[in-house]
Amino acid sequence: MNVLKSLRDKYASLSDVKKTALWHTFCNVAQRGASVITTPIFTRLLTTGEYGLCSVYLAWFEIFLIITSLNVQNEGLNNGLIRFEHDKDGFTSASAGLAVTMTLCWAGVYLLLRPQIDALTGLSSFVMLFMFIELIFNPPLYLWINRNRYDFRYRRPTVVMLLYSVLYPVVAIAAVLHTQYRAEARIISIAGFQGVFGCFFLFWLLYRGRKFYDAKYWKFAFTFNLPLVLYHMSQTLLNRADSIMINYYTGTADAGVYNVAYTAATLSLLVVSGINGSFNPWMYRRLKEKNHRELGRQALNLCVLVALGTVALTAFAPDIIRILATGDYVEAQWIIPPVSASVFFIFTYMIFANVEMYLGETRFVSLITVAGAGLNVVLNAVFIRLYGYIAAGWTTLVCYALIALWHYVYMLRACRRHGVEAPIFRGRALMLLSLGVLAATFVMLLVYRLGYVRYAVIAAAAAVVWLMRGRLVGALGIRRGE
Repeated sequence: MNVLKSLRDKYASLSDVKKTALWHTFCNVAQRGASVITTPIFTRLLTTGEYGLCSVYLAWFEIFLIITSLNVQNEGLNNGLIRFEHDKDGFTSASAGLAVTMTLCWAGVYLLLRPQIDALTGLSSFVMLFMFIELIFNPPLYLWINRNRYDFRYRRPTVVMLLYSVLYPVVAIAAVLHTQYRAEARIISIAGFQGVFGCFFLFWLLYRGRKFYDAKYWKFAFTFNLPLVLYHMSQTLLNRADSIMINYYTGTADAGVYNVAYTAATLSLLVVSGINGSFNPWMYRRLKEKNHRELGRQALNLCVLVALGTVALTAFAPDIIRILATGDYVEAQWIIPPVSASVFFIFTYMIFANVEMYLGETRFVSLITVAGAGLNVVLNAVFIRLYGYIAAGWTTLVCYALIALWHYVYMLRACRRHGVEAPIFRGRALMLLSLGVLAATFVMLLVYRLGYVRYAVIAAAAAVVWLMRGRLVGALGIRRGE
């Protein structure tokens, strides 16, 4: 009871800013958690082809959403609310009007080019119809959520997002169980659920803001967000191009297997993003104090923890797949190792990018993302055709490793430009750690078919780490006070 009372008192003492951040993180975890929890259900209700069709739909939806809405519900909203503080409700409702209008215009383009777009996406006209319903009503929902978060009103958005996270899987499962067209049923439930929520909040925003069209607001939202399209598109392609290109070259069944593996392998991304979010403010303070030694030591410490986590996920990949899916998805275990190792490189480049952001050196951040996405597409086009869909996991690893390297090089240049002479991070230690992650990944792949050997290797590695923990920590130079 004392523990609960202490937690309640601590929560009550938090500012609205911190409570908003806390509940925002919790909602993100709940959404991702609901997706992971329902994966074993859908992999058993759907065939690999049906599961792959749903995965391809979601991938194309994320790409089309950037094109049709310009992501006005994200960065552009916050900047507009600062600029037009005297009429925040009006700007928000006008942004919703712009997103809806652009989506309807793109729907017209789709009707004109329907055969070509259907062939490009591999989706039927029936499925594309429901995608456009979701594309229309997704921005109003998130405009309302982000508008409330801007003013640190967290209660209503939290309730809405938790209801969405809980009710959507229930509706989707019920829809799949009551028809033979199971993939289509899941897609329709996604679009229908989004439509109900989005329609309500569209009318609510228009009621509060009283503006569907405003030339000044539309011009600002359009001109601010248009240059960011390439950046957002590149980020999305890095995450989603694999599923789309696997579907194009080898079929929806392989896309389904790959998506199960990708879901399992990127579970740690949720934790990694949380670590980076907590580490970033502390990091900025150390940079301001020019306390680079402590910053480098703690950053390396976190990299070691993330490395151990990604290797552990790789080690238990066959067991994870048995939990998440049926025997039809067993090949997914070969995709988890490279994608899991990619998470380590994602974390390292996020740390390097934090330094670039602090120094105000953002000129090449978008360029690095675009180059990585372009390389991913090219490598997929070559190696998926040569070696099958499993190659997509390795192309992802190569791209993220190169992105981390490019960020490191650019960060060093940025530091020199701003007079930061002493190295912030220990490059040699990070390089050895990266090679260790890659080596451990390959070792685990070699023993996947030998269950007892794999568990023996895991136990032996854990014992060695425990017995030599003092030497390992000392070798990495992260002893307390060193």
